[in-house]
Amino acid sequence: MEKEKIIIDCDPGTDDALAIILALYSGKLDLKAVCSVTGNGALDTTTRNGLNILSLCGREDIPLYRGSAVALDRKQPATVSAFGDDGLGGFADTISSNKKEEDLNAVDFLVEYVNKYPNEITLFAIGPCTNIAHAIRKSKDFAKNLKHLIIMGGAKYTGNMSPVAEYNFWADPLAAHEVLMAGIQEVTMIGLDVTNKIALDCNMREILRMLNTKLSTFVYNITQIGMDENWKERRKAVSPMHDVLTVAYFLDNSIVNVKPAYIDVVTEGIARGQSIVDINGHWNKNKCNAKYAYDVDTAKFYKLFYKEIFNEDITDLIDKKQEE
Repeated sequence: MEKEKIIIDCDPGTDDALAIILALYSGKLDLKAVCSVTGNGALDTTTRNGLNILSLCGREDIPLYRGSAVALDRKQPATVSAFGDDGLGGFADTISSNKKEEDLNAVDFLVEYVNKYPNEITLFAIGPCTNIAHAIRKSKDFAKNLKHLIIMGGAKYTGNMSPVAEYNFWADPLAAHEVLMAGIQEVTMIGLDVTNKIALDCNMREILRMLNTKLSTFVYNITQIGMDENWKERRKAVSPMHDVLTVAYFLDNSIVNVKPAYIDVVTEGIARGQSIVDINGHWNKNKCNAKYAYDVDTAKFYKLFYKEIFNEDITDLIDKKQEE
């Protein structure tokens, strides 16, 4: 069976790292490239992290293209501090490599590659949508030639940068708005309403330590800072893993439940970055431009996560936990 061709546009970042790792270790996806953008650190940081994550996975053959340093308004958004100054919880240096980025910039690559392979590419937007918005502006054919866009961003009911705004949409709300309005044939928005539910708890994280491989130890280490911050700020002993759910959903659609919706993004003012999710397009003459993720099977997610990346079957552990 032919593997699905994918591109990951991201701002690595701990949760981006997990998404890349899952995509590669599943063996079911053909990752053609990674594109970087400012988000979980300035562009130099996210670009370097992306290169080193590919090397960690033994996939230095996969190219990385440097993307946008600033948002569409030409201002650099405030970067995320939740994963530390290096974006990887202080452990970026432990996976340093000599892999180099490509000469071509991310926007030009996206336009060239998607237009070369119309209706074949699924694009994961798991950082701010800046690169994709620039690609849409640059090429009238880009949006119609993209097979599927899966976005980690937004939410209907909550925010993490304000009471209503999720970071990726907040960092470049105009880009998110333009991407959602571009007429891409299939768009899925997987936001905080579901990604918060798969946050790594202490029990699931301890499995990583006990597996005691280079990769499991790395994942264990980089998730410590998120757990520490969540405990300090919210008294919750969990570490965020937002982005990885996009790849898990693509591997197994039954993990996440979605509904058709008309989704737009507030671009300015007190609600800047808020995603407006109109289920079934009720307020938009029944017109829908995306699928909205409203629920997740957390147990099924964790079973897939450990099986695909670490070849570890934790079904019995999950089932016992659910019985308690």
